[in-house]
Amino acid sequence: MSIIAMIIIGIVKVKVFGITPVPILSVPQAAGDITLLLFLIAFASGCTGLTGVEAVSNGIPSFKTPAQKNAKTVLSLLALLVFIIFGGISFLSTLYHAVPNSQITVVAQIAAQVFGQNAIMFYVIQVTTAIILIMAANTAYAGLPLLFALMAHDGYIPRQFTKRGKRLSFSNGIVVLSVCACLLVIMFKGDTHLLMPLYAVGVFISFTLSQFGMFTKWRREKSHGWKHKALINGFGAVVTFITVIIIGYTKFKDGAWIVLILIPILVYLMYRVREHYKIVALQLKLSLNEKPKPMNYDEQKRYVIVPIDTLNKAFLKAFNYARTLSENIIVIHVSVDDEVTSKLMKKWQEYNLGIPLVVKKSPYRDTIKTLVKFIENEEILFGEKNTLTVVLPQFVVEKKWQNILHNQTTMFIVGLLLKRRNIAVVMVPYLIKY
Repeated sequence: MSIIAMIIIGIVKVKVFGITPVPILSVPQAAGDITLLLFLIAFASGCTGLTGVEAVSNGIPSFKTPAQKNAKTVLSLLALLVFIIFGGISFLSTLYHAVPNSQITVVAQIAAQVFGQNAIMFYVIQVTTAIILIMAANTAYAGLPLLFALMAHDGYIPRQFTKRGKRLSFSNGIVVLSVCACLLVIMFKGDTHLLMPLYAVGVFISFTLSQFGMFTKWRREKSHGWKHKALINGFGAVVTFITVIIIGYTKFKDGAWIVLILIPILVYLMYRVREHYKIVALQLKLSLNEKPKPMNYDEQKRYVIVPIDTLNKAFLKAFNYARTLSENIIVIHVSVDDEVTSKLMKKWQEYNLGIPLVVKKSPYRDTIKTLVKFIENEEILFGEKNTLTVVLPQFVVEKKWQNILHNQTTMFIVGLLLKRRNIAVVMVPYLIKY
Protein backbone atom coordinates (compact mmCIF):
# COMPACT_ATOMS: atom_id res chain seq x y z
CA MET A 1 0.00 0.00 0.00
CA SER A 2 2.86 2.38 0.76
CA ILE A 3 4.25 1.92 -2.76
CA ILE A 4 0.84 2.58 -4.31
CA ALA A 5 0.54 5.70 -2.14
CA MET A 6 3.94 6.86 -3.41
CA ILE A 7 2.77 6.38 -7.01
CA ILE A 8 -0.41 8.41 -6.45
CA ILE A 9 1.32 11.23 -4.55
CA GLY A 10 4.18 11.36 -7.06
CA ILE A 11 1.83 11.71 -10.02
CA VAL A 12 -0.33 14.31 -8.24
CA LYS A 13 2.72 16.48 -7.34
CA VAL A 14 3.85 16.67 -10.96
CA LYS A 15 0.61 16.58 -12.95
CA VAL A 16 -1.73 18.51 -10.60
CA PHE A 17 0.52 20.91 -8.72
CA GLY A 18 3.13 21.21 -11.46
CA ILE A 19 6.09 20.72 -9.11
CA THR A 20 9.25 20.24 -11.14
CA PRO A 21 11.23 17.26 -9.79
CA VAL A 22 14.97 17.62 -9.25
CA PRO A 23 16.75 14.39 -10.19
CA ILE A 24 19.12 12.95 -7.57
CA LEU A 25 21.46 11.58 -10.24
CA SER A 26 22.31 13.08 -13.59
CA VAL A 27 20.60 11.43 -16.53
CA PRO A 28 23.21 9.88 -18.86
CA GLN A 29 23.19 10.90 -22.50
CA ALA A 30 21.98 8.31 -25.02
CA ALA A 31 24.80 6.59 -26.86
CA GLY A 32 22.75 6.14 -30.04
CA ASP A 33 19.35 5.53 -31.55
CA ILE A 34 16.81 3.08 -30.18
CA THR A 35 17.61 -0.09 -32.08
CA LEU A 36 15.81 -3.42 -32.22
CA LEU A 37 18.45 -4.96 -29.94
CA LEU A 38 17.95 -2.23 -27.35
CA PHE A 39 14.19 -2.78 -27.49
CA LEU A 40 14.67 -6.53 -27.03
CA ILE A 41 16.96 -5.97 -24.03
CA ALA A 42 14.34 -3.69 -22.45
CA PHE A 43 11.64 -6.30 -23.15
CA ALA A 44 13.75 -9.04 -21.57
CA SER A 45 14.40 -6.94 -18.47
CA GLY A 46 10.71 -6.13 -18.17
CA CYS A 47 9.74 -9.81 -18.40
CA THR A 48 12.23 -10.55 -15.63
CA GLY A 49 10.37 -8.16 -13.36
CA LEU A 50 7.06 -9.93 -14.02
CA THR A 51 8.18 -13.39 -12.92
CA GLY A 52 6.71 -14.70 -9.70
CA VAL A 53 3.04 -14.87 -10.64
CA GLU A 54 3.50 -18.63 -11.15
CA ALA A 55 3.54 -19.04 -7.35
CA VAL A 56 -0.27 -18.80 -7.33
CA SER A 57 -0.61 -21.63 -9.85
CA ASN A 58 1.81 -23.81 -7.89
CA GLY A 59 -0.07 -23.18 -4.66
CA ILE A 60 -3.59 -24.14 -5.83
CA PRO A 61 -3.73 -27.19 -3.48
CA SER A 62 -3.32 -24.79 -0.55
CA PHE A 63 -6.46 -22.76 -1.39
CA LYS A 64 -9.82 -23.37 0.24
CA THR A 65 -12.62 -25.03 -1.71
CA PRO A 66 -13.38 -24.13 -4.48
CA ALA A 67 -9.61 -23.94 -4.94
CA GLN A 68 -9.64 -23.22 -8.66
CA LYS A 69 -12.07 -20.30 -8.37
CA ASN A 70 -10.21 -18.77 -5.42
CA ALA A 71 -6.90 -19.15 -7.23
CA LYS A 72 -8.32 -17.34 -10.28
CA THR A 73 -9.48 -14.48 -8.07
CA VAL A 74 -6.07 -14.18 -6.41
CA LEU A 75 -4.29 -14.38 -9.77
CA SER A 76 -6.51 -11.62 -11.20
CA LEU A 77 -5.87 -9.37 -8.19
CA LEU A 78 -2.15 -10.12 -8.41
CA ALA A 79 -2.08 -9.23 -12.12
CA LEU A 80 -3.91 -5.95 -11.39
CA LEU A 81 -1.54 -5.14 -8.53
CA VAL A 82 1.53 -5.91 -10.63
CA PHE A 83 0.18 -3.75 -13.45
CA ILE A 84 -0.43 -0.80 -11.12
CA ILE A 85 2.92 -1.02 -9.29
CA PHE A 86 5.08 -1.91 -12.29
CA GLY A 87 3.37 0.59 -14.58
CA GLY A 88 3.29 3.28 -11.90
CA ILE A 89 6.99 2.92 -11.05
CA SER A 90 7.88 2.98 -14.75
CA PHE A 91 5.80 6.16 -15.26
CA LEU A 92 7.26 7.86 -12.17
CA SER A 93 10.80 7.04 -13.31
CA THR A 94 10.18 9.13 -16.44
CA LEU A 95 8.64 12.01 -14.46
CA TYR A 96 11.38 12.13 -11.81
CA HIS A 97 14.25 11.17 -14.14
CA ALA A 98 15.30 8.18 -12.04
CA VAL A 99 18.19 6.26 -13.59
CA PRO A 100 19.67 2.85 -12.74
CA ASN A 101 22.54 3.04 -10.28
CA SER A 102 24.42 0.45 -8.21
CA GLN A 103 24.40 2.70 -5.11
CA ILE A 104 20.71 3.58 -4.89
CA THR A 105 17.68 1.85 -6.38
CA VAL A 106 15.18 3.50 -8.71
CA VAL A 107 12.42 3.13 -6.10
CA ALA A 108 14.60 4.86 -3.50
CA GLN A 109 15.37 7.72 -5.92
CA ILE A 110 11.65 8.28 -6.55
CA ALA A 111 10.75 8.02 -2.84
CA ALA A 112 13.44 10.56 -1.96
CA GLN A 113 11.99 13.08 -4.42
CA VAL A 114 8.33 12.44 -3.54
CA PHE A 115 8.62 12.40 0.28
CA GLY A 116 12.09 13.81 0.97
CA GLN A 117 15.22 11.81 1.76
CA ASN A 118 14.85 12.15 5.55
CA ALA A 119 11.07 11.71 5.68
CA ILE A 120 9.47 8.79 7.54
CA MET A 121 7.69 7.59 4.39
CA PHE A 122 11.04 7.29 2.62
CA TYR A 123 12.16 4.71 5.18
CA VAL A 124 8.73 3.04 5.10
CA ILE A 125 9.19 2.48 1.35
CA GLN A 126 12.62 0.94 1.96
CA VAL A 127 11.30 -1.39 4.66
CA THR A 128 8.33 -2.36 2.47
CA THR A 129 10.66 -3.18 -0.42
CA ALA A 130 12.81 -5.35 1.85
CA ILE A 131 9.74 -7.25 3.13
CA ILE A 132 8.56 -7.89 -0.44
CA LEU A 133 11.98 -9.27 -1.38
CA ILE A 134 12.03 -11.54 1.70
CA MET A 135 8.57 -12.88 0.84
CA ALA A 136 9.71 -13.42 -2.76
CA ALA A 137 12.66 -15.49 -1.52
CA ASN A 138 10.28 -17.52 0.64
CA THR A 139 8.38 -18.51 -2.51
CA ALA A 140 11.33 -20.61 -3.66
CA TYR A 141 11.57 -22.35 -0.28
CA ALA A 142 7.87 -23.19 -0.42
CA GLY A 143 7.87 -24.47 -4.02
CA LEU A 144 11.23 -26.01 -4.90
CA PRO A 145 11.45 -28.59 -2.05
CA LEU A 146 7.93 -29.74 -2.97
CA LEU A 147 8.99 -30.02 -6.63
CA PHE A 148 12.05 -32.01 -5.55
CA ALA A 149 9.78 -34.36 -3.59
CA LEU A 150 7.56 -34.97 -6.63
CA MET A 151 10.56 -35.58 -8.89
CA ALA A 152 12.14 -37.90 -6.32
CA HIS A 153 8.88 -39.83 -6.07
CA ASP A 154 9.05 -40.38 -9.85
CA GLY A 155 12.68 -41.47 -9.52
CA TYR A 156 14.45 -38.63 -11.34
CA ILE A 157 16.42 -37.36 -8.33
CA PRO A 158 17.58 -39.12 -5.12
CA ARG A 159 14.81 -40.57 -2.93
CA GLN A 160 16.09 -38.62 0.08
CA PHE A 161 14.20 -35.57 -1.18
CA THR A 162 10.88 -37.28 -0.42
CA LYS A 163 11.65 -37.45 3.31
CA ARG A 164 10.13 -34.90 5.65
CA GLY A 165 12.00 -33.42 8.59
CA LYS A 166 10.91 -32.95 12.18
CA ARG A 167 8.79 -29.92 11.19
CA LEU A 168 7.07 -31.86 8.38
CA SER A 169 8.91 -29.92 5.69
CA PHE A 170 11.13 -31.36 2.98
CA SER A 171 14.30 -30.46 4.85
CA ASN A 172 16.74 -32.02 2.36
CA GLY A 173 15.37 -29.85 -0.43
CA ILE A 174 15.59 -26.77 1.78
CA VAL A 175 19.23 -27.52 2.62
CA VAL A 176 20.18 -28.06 -1.04
CA LEU A 177 18.40 -24.85 -2.07
CA SER A 178 20.17 -22.88 0.68
CA VAL A 179 23.61 -24.23 -0.31
CA CYS A 180 23.04 -23.47 -4.02
CA ALA A 181 21.77 -19.96 -3.19
CA CYS A 182 24.85 -19.26 -1.06
CA LEU A 183 27.16 -20.48 -3.82
CA LEU A 184 25.45 -18.26 -6.40
CA VAL A 185 25.67 -15.22 -4.12
CA ILE A 186 29.39 -15.87 -3.58
CA MET A 187 30.09 -16.51 -7.28
CA PHE A 188 28.26 -13.36 -8.42
CA LYS A 189 29.44 -11.28 -5.45
CA GLY A 190 25.89 -10.51 -4.34
CA ASP A 191 25.03 -8.52 -7.48
CA THR A 192 21.33 -9.23 -8.10
CA HIS A 193 21.48 -7.69 -11.59
CA LEU A 194 23.84 -10.49 -12.64
CA LEU A 195 21.59 -13.15 -11.11
CA MET A 196 18.35 -11.99 -12.74
CA PRO A 197 19.14 -13.39 -16.25
CA LEU A 198 19.67 -16.85 -14.74
CA TYR A 199 16.34 -16.64 -12.97
CA ALA A 200 14.44 -15.24 -15.97
CA VAL A 201 15.64 -17.89 -18.43
CA GLY A 202 14.80 -20.73 -16.06
CA VAL A 203 11.37 -19.33 -15.24
CA PHE A 204 10.30 -18.75 -18.84
CA ILE A 205 11.56 -22.17 -19.91
CA SER A 206 9.32 -23.67 -17.22
CA PHE A 207 6.45 -21.44 -18.43
CA THR A 208 6.94 -22.71 -21.98
CA LEU A 209 7.05 -26.36 -20.91
CA SER A 210 3.97 -26.06 -18.69
CA GLN A 211 1.95 -24.23 -21.38
CA PHE A 212 2.97 -26.75 -24.02
CA GLY A 213 2.12 -29.59 -21.62
CA MET A 214 -1.37 -28.20 -21.04
CA PHE A 215 -1.81 -27.71 -24.80
CA THR A 216 -0.92 -31.39 -25.33
CA LYS A 217 -3.27 -32.42 -22.51
CA TRP A 218 -6.27 -30.67 -24.05
CA ARG A 219 -5.56 -32.15 -27.49
CA ARG A 220 -5.31 -35.68 -26.10
CA GLU A 221 -8.33 -35.60 -23.81
CA LYS A 222 -10.59 -33.43 -26.01
CA SER A 223 -12.92 -32.72 -23.10
CA HIS A 224 -15.75 -30.16 -23.15
CA GLY A 225 -14.49 -26.78 -24.36
CA TRP A 226 -11.00 -28.11 -25.10
CA LYS A 227 -10.47 -26.02 -28.24
CA HIS A 228 -10.48 -22.58 -26.63
CA LYS A 229 -8.40 -23.93 -23.71
CA ALA A 230 -5.87 -25.40 -26.14
CA LEU A 231 -5.83 -22.08 -28.01
CA ILE A 232 -5.04 -20.14 -24.82
CA ASN A 233 -2.28 -22.52 -23.71
CA GLY A 234 -0.89 -22.80 -27.23
CA PHE A 235 -0.71 -19.01 -27.54
CA GLY A 236 0.94 -18.85 -24.12
CA ALA A 237 3.50 -21.47 -25.15
CA VAL A 238 4.40 -19.51 -28.29
CA VAL A 239 4.71 -16.18 -26.42
CA THR A 240 6.80 -17.60 -23.59
CA PHE A 241 9.01 -19.51 -26.05
CA ILE A 242 9.69 -16.30 -27.98
CA THR A 243 10.49 -14.61 -24.66
CA VAL A 244 12.98 -17.39 -23.83
CA ILE A 245 14.72 -16.86 -27.17
CA ILE A 246 14.86 -13.09 -26.64
CA ILE A 247 16.16 -13.31 -23.07
CA GLY A 248 18.63 -16.05 -23.98
CA TYR A 249 19.96 -13.95 -26.87
CA THR A 250 20.12 -10.58 -25.14
CA LYS A 251 21.29 -11.86 -21.77
CA PHE A 252 23.58 -14.63 -23.03
CA LYS A 253 26.82 -12.90 -22.05
CA ASP A 254 25.31 -11.66 -18.76
CA GLY A 255 24.94 -15.18 -17.38
CA ALA A 256 22.08 -16.77 -19.31
CA TRP A 257 24.61 -19.14 -20.91
CA ILE A 258 24.99 -20.87 -17.53
CA VAL A 259 21.34 -21.91 -17.48
CA LEU A 260 21.28 -22.86 -21.17
CA ILE A 261 24.23 -25.22 -20.58
CA LEU A 262 23.26 -26.41 -17.12
CA ILE A 263 19.68 -27.47 -17.93
CA PRO A 264 20.63 -30.13 -20.53
CA ILE A 265 23.27 -31.49 -18.13
CA LEU A 266 20.71 -31.72 -15.30
CA VAL A 267 18.18 -33.42 -17.58
CA TYR A 268 20.82 -35.99 -18.58
CA LEU A 269 21.72 -36.64 -14.93
CA MET A 270 18.03 -37.05 -14.05
CA TYR A 271 17.60 -39.70 -16.72
CA ARG A 272 20.70 -41.49 -15.41
CA VAL A 273 19.25 -41.44 -11.89
CA ARG A 274 15.97 -42.80 -13.24
CA GLU A 275 17.83 -45.56 -15.08
CA HIS A 276 19.69 -46.48 -11.87
CA TYR A 277 16.45 -46.82 -9.91
CA LYS A 278 14.98 -49.00 -12.68
CA ILE A 279 17.98 -51.34 -12.52
CA VAL A 280 17.79 -51.53 -8.71
CA ALA A 281 14.06 -52.23 -8.78
CA LEU A 282 14.53 -54.93 -11.44
CA GLN A 283 17.23 -56.71 -9.46
CA LEU A 284 15.37 -56.47 -6.14
CA LYS A 285 12.01 -57.61 -7.51
CA LEU A 286 10.89 -60.79 -5.75
CA SER A 287 8.61 -63.20 -7.58
CA LEU A 288 6.20 -65.57 -5.82
CA ASN A 289 8.24 -68.55 -7.05
CA GLU A 290 11.34 -67.47 -5.16
CA LYS A 291 11.24 -68.94 -1.66
CA PRO A 292 13.78 -68.94 1.18
CA LYS A 293 16.44 -71.61 0.76
CA PRO A 294 15.97 -74.70 2.94
CA MET A 295 18.41 -74.69 5.84
CA ASN A 296 20.42 -77.81 6.70
CA TYR A 297 22.16 -76.96 9.96
CA ASP A 298 24.17 -80.19 9.87
CA GLU A 299 25.85 -79.29 6.56
CA GLN A 300 25.89 -75.52 6.81
CA LYS A 301 28.08 -73.91 9.43
CA ARG A 302 28.13 -70.38 10.70
CA TYR A 303 31.43 -68.62 11.37
CA VAL A 304 31.88 -65.32 13.16
CA ILE A 305 34.92 -63.03 13.05
CA VAL A 306 35.36 -60.42 15.78
CA PRO A 307 38.21 -57.90 15.25
CA ILE A 308 39.86 -56.58 18.41
CA ASP A 309 42.09 -53.59 18.98
CA THR A 310 41.84 -53.27 22.76
CA LEU A 311 40.29 -55.61 25.29
CA ASN A 312 37.53 -53.44 26.71
CA LYS A 313 33.76 -53.37 27.36
CA ALA A 314 32.93 -52.50 23.74
CA PHE A 315 34.71 -55.65 22.54
CA LEU A 316 33.07 -57.74 25.28
CA LYS A 317 29.61 -56.60 24.16
CA ALA A 318 30.42 -57.49 20.54
CA PHE A 319 31.85 -60.85 21.64
CA ASN A 320 28.75 -61.69 23.70
CA TYR A 321 26.59 -60.96 20.65
CA ALA A 322 28.83 -63.12 18.45
CA ARG A 323 28.31 -66.06 20.84
CA THR A 324 24.56 -65.89 20.16
CA LEU A 325 25.24 -66.46 16.45
CA SER A 326 27.71 -69.34 16.53
CA GLU A 327 30.27 -71.25 18.55
CA ASN A 328 32.81 -70.95 15.73
CA ILE A 329 34.29 -67.57 16.64
CA ILE A 330 37.59 -66.15 15.40
CA VAL A 331 39.05 -63.19 17.27
CA ILE A 332 41.66 -61.34 15.21
CA HIS A 333 44.06 -58.52 16.03
CA VAL A 334 46.04 -56.59 13.39
CA SER A 335 49.43 -55.71 14.83
CA VAL A 336 51.06 -52.41 13.91
CA ASP A 337 52.94 -51.96 17.21
CA ASP A 338 54.75 -54.92 18.83
CA GLU A 339 54.57 -53.42 22.31
CA VAL A 340 50.80 -52.85 22.12
CA THR A 341 50.28 -56.35 20.71
CA SER A 342 52.38 -57.88 23.50
CA LYS A 343 50.28 -56.15 26.17
CA LEU A 344 47.06 -57.27 24.49
CA MET A 345 48.18 -60.92 24.29
CA LYS A 346 49.19 -60.89 27.95
CA LYS A 347 45.85 -59.42 28.99
CA TRP A 348 44.04 -61.90 26.70
CA GLN A 349 45.68 -64.83 28.43
CA GLU A 350 44.84 -63.42 31.86
CA TYR A 351 41.21 -62.86 30.85
CA ASN A 352 41.03 -66.46 29.57
CA LEU A 353 38.05 -66.56 27.21
CA GLY A 354 39.03 -70.01 26.02
CA ILE A 355 39.45 -68.84 22.40
CA PRO A 356 42.84 -68.33 20.75
CA LEU A 357 43.74 -64.84 19.59
CA VAL A 358 44.77 -64.64 15.94
CA VAL A 359 47.43 -61.98 15.31
CA LYS A 360 48.22 -60.66 11.83
CA LYS A 361 51.10 -58.26 11.37
CA SER A 362 50.71 -55.34 9.01
CA PRO A 363 54.13 -54.46 7.54
CA TYR A 364 52.86 -51.14 6.14
CA ARG A 365 50.77 -50.27 9.22
CA ASP A 366 47.59 -50.60 7.14
CA THR A 367 45.09 -52.05 9.59
CA ILE A 368 42.01 -51.93 7.38
CA LYS A 369 43.43 -53.65 4.28
CA THR A 370 45.12 -56.37 6.33
CA LEU A 371 41.91 -57.12 8.21
CA VAL A 372 39.75 -57.12 5.08
CA LYS A 373 42.21 -59.39 3.27
CA PHE A 374 42.11 -61.88 6.18
CA ILE A 375 38.31 -61.88 6.20
CA GLU A 376 38.12 -62.43 2.44
CA ASN A 377 40.57 -65.34 2.68
CA GLU A 378 38.47 -66.90 5.43
CA GLU A 379 35.40 -66.48 3.23
CA ILE A 380 37.04 -68.51 0.46
CA LEU A 381 38.24 -71.10 2.97
CA PHE A 382 34.82 -71.65 4.54
CA GLY A 383 33.02 -71.88 1.16
CA GLU A 384 29.88 -70.31 -0.26
CA LYS A 385 27.51 -72.72 1.51
CA ASN A 386 28.61 -71.52 4.91
CA THR A 387 27.74 -68.19 6.50
CA LEU A 388 30.49 -65.75 7.48
CA THR A 389 29.52 -62.91 9.79
CA VAL A 390 31.80 -60.08 10.90
CA VAL A 391 30.84 -58.49 14.22
CA LEU A 392 32.32 -55.02 14.75
CA PRO A 393 32.18 -53.01 17.99
CA GLN A 394 31.31 -49.35 17.43
CA PHE A 395 31.57 -46.40 19.82
CA VAL A 396 28.42 -44.24 19.88
CA VAL A 397 28.73 -40.77 21.43
CA GLU A 398 25.86 -38.57 22.57
CA LYS A 399 26.98 -35.43 20.71
CA LYS A 400 27.87 -35.32 17.02
CA TRP A 401 30.97 -33.17 17.44
CA GLN A 402 32.51 -35.87 19.65
CA ASN A 403 32.77 -38.19 16.63
CA ILE A 404 35.83 -36.29 15.42
CA LEU A 405 37.63 -37.37 18.61
CA HIS A 406 37.43 -41.06 17.64
CA ASN A 407 38.78 -42.74 14.52
CA GLN A 408 36.10 -44.17 12.27
CA THR A 409 37.94 -47.38 11.39
CA THR A 410 34.76 -49.43 11.73
CA MET A 411 32.97 -47.37 9.07
CA PHE A 412 35.82 -47.87 6.58
CA ILE A 413 35.84 -51.62 7.20
CA VAL A 414 32.07 -51.79 6.69
CA GLY A 415 32.36 -49.82 3.44
CA LEU A 416 34.81 -52.39 2.03
CA LEU A 417 33.06 -55.53 3.30
CA LEU A 418 29.60 -54.50 2.05
CA LYS A 419 30.83 -55.07 -1.50
CA ARG A 420 31.17 -58.81 -0.76
CA ARG A 421 28.02 -60.87 -1.35
CA ASN A 422 28.83 -63.75 1.04
CA ILE A 423 29.81 -61.68 4.07
CA ALA A 424 27.34 -60.30 6.60
CA VAL A 425 28.42 -57.32 8.69
CA VAL A 426 26.93 -56.56 12.10
CA MET A 427 27.78 -53.40 14.05
CA VAL A 428 27.31 -53.62 17.80
CA PRO A 429 27.01 -50.13 19.33
CA TYR A 430 28.45 -49.22 22.70
CA LEU A 431 27.09 -45.94 24.07
CA ILE A 432 29.58 -43.58 25.67
CA LYS A 433 27.70 -41.52 28.25
CA TYR A 434 28.90 -37.96 28.66
